Amino acid sequence: MTTVETETLVGLIGLGGAVVGVGGTLLGGWLQHRQQAQTAREERAEARSSEAESRGREVADKALSELYALRRHALAWKVGMSAAERNEWLGKAHTMADEAELHTALIPGADTLRVRVGDALSVVRASFFQDADEAEHEADLCVADTGHCIDLLSAYMRGDAALPEPTRREERRAIERDMREDR
Repeated sequence: MTTVETETLVGLIGLGGAVVGVGGTLLGGWLQHRQQAQTAREERAEARSSEAESRGREVADKALSELYALRRHALAWKVGMSAAERNEWLGKAHTMADEAELHTALIPGADTLRVRVGDALSVVRASFFQDADEAEHEADLCVADTGHCIDLLSAYMRGDAALPEPTRREERRAIERDMREDR
């Protein structure tokens, strides 16, 4: 070998080393960028999940507050109210039930809870009329049925594994709902 060939060979080896070094640097940069992008996606997903959970707890709390107000309203029932007083009582009760149902409908990812509370509030609404028509007794049905709705939402708020068992009246309403939907 001559010195020119040796110098050329050394130059080619140096060039090869530089190419490998640049390739390694680019590969390392690409891998680092990919990992950072994946971490950022995971952080955004976690933030969205946390935000949805927070929003769910907030609207569930509002629904629960509305149900407690409804139960207090039911306890304010007086035997012997006039027709106008009963109508006013019914109007307020329906407004409170509607607000509770609206807030429950806004809870993300709680389909079973929404259906169960909807059925339970349907029972509560029926008990409004039964209690109002029989003006000579206390509003016991409304109080008990509202208490069951409170139990459902409380179980969700606590993170219980299962919701409380449906009442017989709630089961009957669920069957009626299913029959209407099957038509």
